[in-house]
Amino acid sequence: MAARNTDLRLNILALIIAALGAAIVVALWYIQVVKGEEYERLATENRIRLVRIPAPRGIIYDRSGEVLADNRPGFEVVVNLPEVEDRSDLIESLNKILSIEPARISTRLELFRERPFEPVRVASDVGIARATVLEERNPELKGVDVQVNPIRNYPHRQLLAHLLGYVGQISPRELQRLREEGYRPQDDIGKIGVEEAFDKYLRGEAGGEELQVDARGLRDRVLNRRDPRPGYDLHLTVDVRAQMILDELMDGFSGSAVALDPRTGDILALVSKPGFDPNLMVRPVPADYLRRLFSDPQAPLLNRALAGEYLPGSPFKLAVAIAALDSGEINPETEFECNGIFFLGRGAFRCWKEGGHGRLNLTEAIKGSCNIYFYQTGLEVGLDRIRETALALGLGESPGSGLKGERRGFFPSREWKRNNSGENWYPGDTVNLSIGQGYILVTPLQMALFTSAIANGGFLYRPRLVSKITSPEGKVVREYSPRLKRKLEIQDRIWNEVREGMFRVVNEAGGTGRAAFRPRPLISGKTGTAQVSAAPDQPTNAWFLAFAPSEDPTLALAMVLEGAGTGGEAAAPLAGEFFERYFSDESGD
Repeated sequence: MAARNTDLRLNILALIIAALGAAIVVALWYIQVVKGEEYERLATENRIRLVRIPAPRGIIYDRSGEVLADNRPGFEVVVNLPEVEDRSDLIESLNKILSIEPARISTRLELFRERPFEPVRVASDVGIARATVLEERNPELKGVDVQVNPIRNYPHRQLLAHLLGYVGQISPRELQRLREEGYRPQDDIGKIGVEEAFDKYLRGEAGGEELQVDARGLRDRVLNRRDPRPGYDLHLTVDVRAQMILDELMDGFSGSAVALDPRTGDILALVSKPGFDPNLMVRPVPADYLRRLFSDPQAPLLNRALAGEYLPGSPFKLAVAIAALDSGEINPETEFECNGIFFLGRGAFRCWKEGGHGRLNLTEAIKGSCNIYFYQTGLEVGLDRIRETALALGLGESPGSGLKGERRGFFPSREWKRNNSGENWYPGDTVNLSIGQGYILVTPLQMALFTSAIANGGFLYRPRLVSKITSPEGKVVREYSPRLKRKLEIQDRIWNEVREGMFRVVNEAGGTGRAAFRPRPLISGKTGTAQVSAAPDQPTNAWFLAFAPSEDPTLALAMVLEGAGTGGEAAAPLAGEFFERYFSDESGD
């Protein structure tokens, strides 16, 4: 009985399988024979195309709401590989229309051979004339599509290039590092500056369309669409007025200038010369422009404010003065004789002023930037105490701006010299160090923070560049408050004494920074002339540190001009004009 039931079930199953097989055969016959020509026509005439819609990057504003970076519409050319009938003909046609080398197009397409269904971007921002030609020749250019996408735009061009940075297509190395964060091939990404540091906020989220296109490649209908989400907006601490004034004053020089608010550490201006136009770094970058940038011996891509490392020269005398007063090795009335030359063993160390300054105290030594006074002061204090004070003032450490490429400069120690040269630290090394020469390197940003700490009485801030991040609707997503690194435990009388010397530098006859004098605002400063070569006839770097108004500082400045001569003759006049114009504009005069 059981065997009979089993046979019955097997027979029924066999009949079902046979029936299904017959149905499949009939369906295939119907599709291939009856409907074959119709389906072949549909497959030929209609294709599904996936179109990625890039998100507009967030807008970047200065502290008053002026736009520093936004987006404009641009035409991009993409190739849909499955629709290409003859790749060689297509490459030749694109070469003639877009003036792009065939090898470059071929390489681009080859990169996406393993991802054939992903549209390949071969050119960006091609202009309306070329976009029109491509559209007119659309039927013969199978697989080519012209899309209107947002292109990054910098209205002020070179003015803020090093600070803002630029965007470019993600590299294979960047993609490998960032893939898990949602980045994809062909994404645009910030390369340097603010664009790089805050890319995750600025980039937004891409959208997409699923299109049906006809045999000519023309849009038939939209099957699905997801709108892109724009990136968040950045509000910087930068004052574009200050940036414009400094940039104009430094035109024709190589060097850098950084202006800060000493009360908060806010970066108000950051200039690096020479510069570049970030609009030309947006795809596609002209090959001749890239060659000029990378072969230029003046390194226009280098952000000198963050990554330029210089001998500080005489401005470092201020750190020596603070260390000496704080240690008690000297007091404001301590005097040394300067007759133009100082002997240490068999070595002779000279003052910049031939014949010397005579007998003078600390504030007079700062005013006249007397080398011999600080040679002797440095020897009284010693390397270790000078180093302790300099490090506390932020020299030899990263300022903490958050921008890529920031350098920490260099401050020597006894151990460093012993390990690197096999020699001990000698008194002659201290003599050189005491006037900012020898084994010491600083960046302009460090010196601006150093100046701010003197102006505000010992508060060393981290530089603040972004005040807040907002959504496209204006909602605050994140705020950044001023960040204090440390408060130096140094008595107010010491800061006052150093500030008094800096006031005399600019405001008294015989001060080395007299060329910076302006009756409004009153400026306090310190000049510097740093030798960059042992040869006496070689150009020197001109430094000027300053803050204003002297009685209640709200603006601090560090400026260095490469190979420009003396700080008093080259940098001080520019700084004086900067303060005058900035405060005049601010008051509306």
